[in-house]
Amino acid sequence: MAMYSAYFDESGHPDNGIFMVVAGCVAEVDQWVHFEREWLEALAPLNTKVFHTNEFEKGNPPFDKLTSREADDLFDKLVGIICRRVEKNFSQVLRLADYNAINAKYVFAECYGFPYPVLARSCIGLVETWAEKHSIPVNDVRHFFENGAKHKGQIEWIAERDLKSSIPVFLEKKEFVPLQAGDLLAWCHHHYLTTSGKMEWRYEKALNRLAGVANSWGLINFEDPDRIPTVLEIPVRDPNMRYRSIIVKKDGKRRAVTRYWHKNKKQAGEIKRGSLVLPEKAPLNPEQVKAAFEQYAAAKQREAAETVK
Repeated sequence: MAMYSAYFDESGHPDNGIFMVVAGCVAEVDQWVHFEREWLEALAPLNTKVFHTNEFEKGNPPFDKLTSREADDLFDKLVGIICRRVEKNFSQVLRLADYNAINAKYVFAECYGFPYPVLARSCIGLVETWAEKHSIPVNDVRHFFENGAKHKGQIEWIAERDLKSSIPVFLEKKEFVPLQAGDLLAWCHHHYLTTSGKMEWRYEKALNRLAGVANSWGLINFEDPDRIPTVLEIPVRDPNMRYRSIIVKKDGKRRAVTRYWHKNKKQAGEIKRGSLVLPEKAPLNPEQVKAAFEQYAAAKQREAAETVK
C-alpha cells in the first residue's frame, strides 16, 4: 500500500503584520523522492540545496547572480516540479486582526491555539478530508512541519486532541527538501495578500499554475469573535489576569493547562494563582460543527429580534 507524506511551512509572523499563512503539499512517498531529485537538480547550478523564497525575492546569495530571465526560469521550473509531483496543495490564511479580537475577549490562544497551531490544525484537517475522500487511511499519511516557528509545540497537543492522524514531526528545511514546496506556496499567498494582488508577473504566473492543479486554499473565518468561543465553551479573558499555557503529558496523553494570576504584583500575593483546564470533550465532526454553528446563528437572530422589540 502506498504511503503518503504532507509537508508544510508558514509565512508571516503571529506578532505583527496583517496575515499569517501555512501551506504545503501531500504526495506519495515515491513521488517525494522524485520531487527531491528534480528540485536539487534545478538548484545545482547555484551550488545550493535550499530554496528560500524570501531570500530569492530579495536577491540574496546564492540568487544574487541570476539575471531577471534566469530567476523567472528557475521559479517556473520549481513550480512545475510541484505541479507535476504532488497530489494536492493546501493553503490556509488567518487575518491576524480577527484572531486578535477573539483572543482579547477570550482565553483563546491558551485554550484553542495560537495562530500557527490553528492554521496547522486546519491544514492537517484538510489533508484528512482529502485522504478519506480517496479511501486512504488517515494514518497512512505522515505530517511534517518546518521547525522553528513560534508556538509549534502546541501543534502536538492540538493534533492529539482534535485529529485522527499521527502526531506531526518537525524538520529542518535545509535537510528536508519537500518543506521548500510549502515555503514557496506560503510565501506566494502571503505576498499576494499583503500586496492586494499586485504581484510581479513571476509570482502571479506561479499562483495561476498552482491553482490549476488539485488544491484547497482558504481563509479561516474568525470575523465573528464570539462564534467559535461560544460553540467550544472557551472562557472569557479577565483583563486583570495574566495567562500562561503549558502542555503537560499525563498517562501518555497531552493536555493544555492554563495558569493564571493577577497582573498587579501586590494583589497577586493576596489572590491564589489558579489553573484552567477545559473539560474533556470529543472533537466535533463536520456535521456537528455545522449544526453547532447553525444553532449559534439562530440564537444570534433571536437575540437581535428581541433587541428590536
